[in-house]
Amino acid sequence: MAGQNTVELLEKLGLTEYEAKTLQTLFKLKEAEAPVISRTAQVPKTRVYDVLEKLIQKNLLIEIKGRPKIYRAIEPEKAIDLMIFSKKEQLAILEKEAVELKDNLVLYTGKEEKGEKVMKVKDRQDFERILGQELLKAGKSIQGLTEITDEHGIIHEALKRAKDNDVSVKLLNSFPSKKLKDIAEVKHLNHGLNAFIIDGKKVVLAISDFKKKKPDYHFTILNEHEAMANALTHYFDSHWNKGKDY
Repeated sequence: MAGQNTVELLEKLGLTEYEAKTLQTLFKLKEAEAPVISRTAQVPKTRVYDVLEKLIQKNLLIEIKGRPKIYRAIEPEKAIDLMIFSKKEQLAILEKEAVELKDNLVLYTGKEEKGEKVMKVKDRQDFERILGQELLKAGKSIQGLTEITDEHGIIHEALKRAKDNDVSVKLLNSFPSKKLKDIAEVKHLNHGLNAFIIDGKKVVLAISDFKKKKPDYHFTILNEHEAMANALTHYFDSHWNKGKDY
């Protein structure tokens, strides 16, 4: 690998330009004094000691005590592996923070919503995405008169995350779905509805038949609508024992 390409790769792995040039130089020289490293790597004398110290902190260099000090790079393979591992750790932390941010934004948005609204989407998956957001706002319970198949990945993921947050999830599903059994208390019953009751006060209700291909689809979200939530809950409870286990 050419020197410039090596420097570019080391930068992608998280080093600054001067750190990458310094490490690449020591891969070639094996070990050297700071003035030699500065000249060879074209790192200013005023910066080289700071750069060397940072590479030592990252466990990529070894400082050999003496007068003068000698600096030695660890084996290139180990250095690359160490930087990749560090990058993966950073990515895992970033992913966790991003998920928490998404959840917090959804919950924050949910606190501001009031009243009722009817929504129209052209893509069935857009309904899934909005429904998934609403399900993630559940704090205690989700009851669903549903038509979920194994293909509805967005809804499956939202229900799984709700369950992981200790939300009670019960579904009367029109289609047998073994995947749902892992994320909800579920029974099979043909009921023809597509409705979710969230925390006993919010309802997400499909108005259109989402099983059929249409130019657009309609659904409603009823916030703080306990009358509708109670009516659907009563219907759900009265049909629960009629459902079949699978």
